[in-house]
Amino acid sequence: MTRILRKFFLPVVCPSAIVSIVQQAMLVVLPLYVLAIGGTLAQSAMIIGLKGIGMMLADLPAGLLLARFGDKRVMLGAAFASVLALLLMSQFPTMPVLISTALLLGLAHGSWLVGRISFITDASSIEERGRVMALSAGTIRLGNVIGPLLAGMLIAAQGYQVTLAVFAICSLLVVLCVVRWVSYTKPQGHDSHSVIALRDALIDNRKVFMTAGVASFALMLVRSSRALLLPLTGAALMLDETSIGIAISAGAIIDTLLFYPAGSLSDRIGRKPIFITSLVLLGMSISLLPLAEGLWSLILIASLMGLGNGVSAGVIMTMGSDLAPQKNRGGFIGIWRLFADVGVTSGPLIIGFMVKLAGLAVATCSIGFLGLLGSAFVVKAVAETHRKPAE
Repeated sequence: MTRILRKFFLPVVCPSAIVSIVQQAMLVVLPLYVLAIGGTLAQSAMIIGLKGIGMMLADLPAGLLLARFGDKRVMLGAAFASVLALLLMSQFPTMPVLISTALLLGLAHGSWLVGRISFITDASSIEERGRVMALSAGTIRLGNVIGPLLAGMLIAAQGYQVTLAVFAICSLLVVLCVVRWVSYTKPQGHDSHSVIALRDALIDNRKVFMTAGVASFALMLVRSSRALLLPLTGAALMLDETSIGIAISAGAIIDTLLFYPAGSLSDRIGRKPIFITSLVLLGMSISLLPLAEGLWSLILIASLMGLGNGVSAGVIMTMGSDLAPQKNRGGFIGIWRLFADVGVTSGPLIIGFMVKLAGLAVATCSIGFLGLLGSAFVVKAVAETHRKPAE
């Protein structure tokens, strides 16, 4: 671990941690900011939705930009865009500005993730890639803890506009980290930055996307569903907010403690077993939610969810990095990210539809079944990517 940290702490961990803290803080700041300037609850929810849409819209263009400018420049552009979006939010507290800048913030974050995967692919060997990606995933968990807490403290002390300005300065630190410590890799000469490159990447790697891509979609769908189903189940059990928070925190603690061991395990036994284990554990734990009878049973199920999510820390990014070809790599990574982002969005949408149609218990069991079905699909269809055949 010491060698990995020494090599990747400044170019990967530091900027990724700052980005994660800012992004998680925005989940608290933006909806409350909308309400503070006179917006409605619907507009508050819409702002977060627009940020998610921006991330999805960024995946494919960011892949093309990789082929044209390289990963370092894409990451720099994303960081500058975040600074601009946050400053505009801070200085112009109106709904039209917030709508456009929330979309810009999502575009910036999506582009950052695409550039980061490409950089780690270049900078790491396949034997250490799982641990590096797990460290990167660990910064997200760090952001989950620090971001909302810091946002709440800053809002209480200085108000929304100062808070947004502080996070803009944080994003500027990301620019400095990338300029100083991320090495520039010249884009591959045979990569095209035209839209045709996306078509070629999709056609050339269609088997990969129909197998590993579908697996990443399934895992992200189950992950995003877990984050919604747990508090909904707590509410259905008539638990108070504190009790629900305790159950969620129990799972989050286990999840956070596992991120580096998960990466080490991925580098030792491979990506496929991690995928299968995670889908089985998440599918089983979600399926158990209708059986919860109170706080302690919910804590137990949440802990099992944390185990299932934590063991797969960074595995989607790692497998995408393993599979990324030399030709049209930017297009491949953009499409790969799109599969994951669509999975994130699909989970809550499926739950909403199923709850309206048949109730919470049926929706919960349906998502659990999809997780178990996904694990069977990985066993049957997805090849191990950890060891590449000799060329």
